[in-house]
Amino acid sequence: MFEWLSDALMAVVGGGATGILGSAVQSLFQYKTKGLEIQQEKYRLDHDANMVKLESEANLSIASQEAAAQSDNNAFVMQTASYGHDKRQYMPDTGAPTWVIGALGIVDVIRGIVRPALTLYVAVAITIILVEANALISKVDGLDVELRLSAAQEIWRMVAYIATTIFFWWFGQRPQKKN
Repeated sequence: MFEWLSDALMAVVGGGATGILGSAVQSLFQYKTKGLEIQQEKYRLDHDANMVKLESEANLSIASQEAAAQSDNNAFVMQTASYGHDKRQYMPDTGAPTWVIGALGIVDVIRGIVRPALTLYVAVAITIILVEANALISKVDGLDVELRLSAAQEIWRMVAYIATTIFFWWFGQRPQKKN
């Protein structure tokens, strides 16, 4: 009796350790990936700064040419603005229509339900697996009591290991908070 209990406890501890280890490894990879992203962003910003410098030099040379055509352009802009002012407006000035806000609210609710719903689903699925496995063991003819007990204990240990791995890893990896 105590052997089975200690085996079950070791399965739970092993599953928890595996889940925590998986979470730690994933966090390490996220840390390394973030460092590479920062380095890539620095290269991109340096490139963007050089491009802005080149563009500003080009814009200075173009600005003198555009000054001559500005009066014609102003007349065109005024006429275009007049046409734009006559457009019909479907959305109110305060924001999006109510159905869009409602749809976005539904998306937020669904996104908030995903983690608890998946957790409940995994818990129910594990319970069903245990019940079905125990029912199958009891239906097999020709097995003595010792072998049935051993098979049931092994199934419980495996399911406990898998369940604790899933839950520790699942709750160990929380999304990063945006600053």
